[in-house]
Amino acid sequence: MNSNGIKWGPFTLRIPFIHIKLLPKEFFQGLVISGATALAAFPVARALGLDENQAVAACFIISVLVSAGPIIFGVPFAAGWITPALPLVIGFFMSKGMYDGSYRVETFYYMGAMAIEFSLLVLILGVTGIGKLIVEKVPNGLKSGIILGAAIAAFYQIFFSDFDRYIANTPISMISALIICTITTFSEPFKRLAKKNKFLEIIGSLGLLPGFIVAAITGYISGEITWNIEWGLEVPAVIDIYNTTSPLAIGLPPLELYFEVFPLVLIGYLLLFGDFVTGTEVINEGQSSRPDEVIDIDINTAHNSVGIRNLIGTMINPFFPTQGALWTGVHVVVVERWKQGKDAMGSLFDGIGSYYLMGIPFLFFVVPFIDMMEPLMIVALGVTLILTGLACAYISMSLVTKNSEMAIALVTAVLIAFGGEYMWLGILIGLILSYVLVDDGIENG
Repeated sequence: MNSNGIKWGPFTLRIPFIHIKLLPKEFFQGLVISGATALAAFPVARALGLDENQAVAACFIISVLVSAGPIIFGVPFAAGWITPALPLVIGFFMSKGMYDGSYRVETFYYMGAMAIEFSLLVLILGVTGIGKLIVEKVPNGLKSGIILGAAIAAFYQIFFSDFDRYIANTPISMISALIICTITTFSEPFKRLAKKNKFLEIIGSLGLLPGFIVAAITGYISGEITWNIEWGLEVPAVIDIYNTTSPLAIGLPPLELYFEVFPLVLIGYLLLFGDFVTGTEVINEGQSSRPDEVIDIDINTAHNSVGIRNLIGTMINPFFPTQGALWTGVHVVVVERWKQGKDAMGSLFDGIGSYYLMGIPFLFFVVPFIDMMEPLMIVALGVTLILTGLACAYISMSLVTKNSEMAIALVTAVLIAFGGEYMWLGILIGLILSYVLVDDGIENG
């Protein structure tokens, strides 16, 4: 099995079943987890005004482009969304009154502006190689505040502003999923027990899947969830969504919108860079266990991969921030199995490619799969946002040690989480406070 792939420019194409070996365990996990999680964008797309067929098409496009990260561009990360930015983006549209299920062309002018600006920013920083330098200069208090702001926005959306959508309609299934997923993802006692118990170890290795299964069972028993499954095949409405949302079809966004959304774009980039760092460290930690396969990590190439994927997505269906660098949970699960040796996983790309169904999201053509997953989509999005909030909370707190930095982080976070279109004030005030309150604040970033 040739795992080197085909070089094209700075990238490496790995053709499924030729350069990537199919691993059944990872494939069947991905069949459920990747499918359900990719469809978590469905309720967001519907709230932004797309119909059901268009929302499925949006999820299909997202899934294809995410899979392209490791398979077409050869980046050794399990790619995913810039999930911490999602509650901020949703909050932005809610503050505009554009998150009510009604289609407005203005909504996609804003989304187009975000996607175009983010694509160009990431590509410029990747080509020039100055992205790392910029992020290193961000003060710790401001960096912590940005991440904490994403956590606060997620919690506020789930438990307050959008409580009816996420919890009130399906409280038993949502709460049971949150409990299970939180335990398997974050619980230290569970992880300790899993080291001694094979069954718990398997449960822990399945990521969000156990929580979804429990949600489906409890939701069905309580009557919260019902299924109306039809049989057949259907081609995703890609042309329809192109005509409805693409800047090439509806026109380029007005210039002033680029200035208005820039704070969101900047926050998205800072969160993206954090994913680059996390993905790299996870692989570096496992590399000593696999000297037979040396993983080449080029952050500039990773920047360019994300930038190109976002640019392609923008031309078809702009949907910021669903094209990022890392799906942390899956990345950790795959790397842990890779560390077990060549017999368990010949190549890291075998595991990632299998988890992403070899880059072929055929499930979106299967009507029964869509019907089966539809009642769980809002659960998947809610669980994703809560787990993202928890992760952002502890990451942000680990970044600051001084009292002054903690104060800056809190002020910045609140202004970002509740600032709506004025969230740029949170960044500006956090930056000013870093100069005024912290000794050598910028250098300490």
